[in-house]
Amino acid sequence: MRDDIYFDVIGNTSPFSMMGESSGYMVTVNGCSYLLECGSPIFPTLGYQGISEIKGIFGTHSHEDHKRWFTDIVLFTFYNPLFKGKVKLISSEPILEEYAKNSKGALERSLSHDSKRVVDIPYENMVDETIIGPRSRYFISLKASNEGSFSYQVEDREGNGIGPEKAKIFINPAANRPRLLLKDSDRGEWVEPESYYPFSSKQFYEEDQNIYIDEEAGLTVKAIKSSVWHGVPTIAFKFTTENNSLIFSADTVYKPSLWKEFCEEKRPQKFDGISREEFDKGSIIYGDINDFIERTWSQERYDAAMAAYDGSLVVHDVARRNSVVHTDYPDIRNAPIEKLVFTHNPDNLTAQRPILTSGKRIVQREGEVYEWVRGELYPFDADIYVHHFSSDLIGYESEDGDYKVIEKDGLLGIVESADPTEGLMRVDLYQDIGGEYFPVLMEPNKCYFVRGDGRVEEVTFDEHSSRGKIVQNIRGRIATKPK
Repeated sequence: MRDDIYFDVIGNTSPFSMMGESSGYMVTVNGCSYLLECGSPIFPTLGYQGISEIKGIFGTHSHEDHKRWFTDIVLFTFYNPLFKGKVKLISSEPILEEYAKNSKGALERSLSHDSKRVVDIPYENMVDETIIGPRSRYFISLKASNEGSFSYQVEDREGNGIGPEKAKIFINPAANRPRLLLKDSDRGEWVEPESYYPFSSKQFYEEDQNIYIDEEAGLTVKAIKSSVWHGVPTIAFKFTTENNSLIFSADTVYKPSLWKEFCEEKRPQKFDGISREEFDKGSIIYGDINDFIERTWSQERYDAAMAAYDGSLVVHDVARRNSVVHTDYPDIRNAPIEKLVFTHNPDNLTAQRPILTSGKRIVQREGEVYEWVRGELYPFDADIYVHHFSSDLIGYESEDGDYKVIEKDGLLGIVESADPTEGLMRVDLYQDIGGEYFPVLMEPNKCYFVRGDGRVEEVTFDEHSSRGKIVQNIRGRIATKPK
């Protein structure tokens, strides 16, 4: 259908996975395709022609597991005589700046066509930067003096300098990266504006939200920051068509109880290494900005974060425990998100929501979510999902199931039903092969084999030979209880 959202998983693992896939997806509406992240092996998946047909790349942030193939795509697009052109990179202004900083070294110098000279190539000749989300009203500018020296200054968009009573620049010698501290006009507190304000704030952001619209596709994309908490500048994306809405959460710490602390807890400023008088007068201060941030989030950001996922299919990152910068499964397991699918997951995870793996395609049609398998659409109706390295299982609750789901410290696992550990439910297990379901094989001399024609054989090995038989997909034919 014209406004279906197709979401293809090119790569889907945690950043330090033994499977080595990283993060990469493709969003397609009405035949128009965009990459969402490019940390996965794009070339072997899409091929040269497929890459040339991509209309742009949506980047959530600049960590390498999300952008690892970016410079290769740019170089291929720029130098390939058949597809020569720019790559459209779509993200917020700070993230575009991070991409440029991290990528220019690999892009802006090359050899002339006769290989005799080293030539400079401007980054903007290769990359079409497209801002999504509002620009900030204030920013840190590096100013040159007449004597040739440089200094940092906070400015507004008209080029006016902002004094120390309103804004300060903090430089931590340990990292040597300038960060902006702003005095909130409502509370009179010093805050880091990039963290404190949501995109809807008129105090720090311009009114124009820079929503991305592809009229050919019938697709609208909006940047979301309120619910995203990751460290480096990071945004989520909301893809909408007439009847569908899909949010890709990006890397984040989904923990509403922590979010509430952010907006309610006021921390005292620390004047151990600097006097209050020096602080008041200083435009540039060397030290830890966290010693002077009085509140992490505004109430406005908290409210926006709590409502960010309402009414959408949410594709959300997930980790196990103590991940610090990603969402721990115990924190999101019972989240009040009706349509939730996990991605960027660890190599070993058991969950009560679907877990994406490389090669899967999900489709949102009329607001509902399905998995596309050989041209058929199947709902995600299993009671348990298991991802274990390269193996995927699903389970349906059954009173006499051979296995049961157990819980320890908020994490789930699967054991045989005879195990003495108390279980949450008993289940029948099936192996997920390319979205098709087959009875799980436990005999050591049996395995499934996917033939060249896509059909699945159950292969049995004996001492001197092997034999196989075609088995039928049973997905869609398993009786399930109403959800």
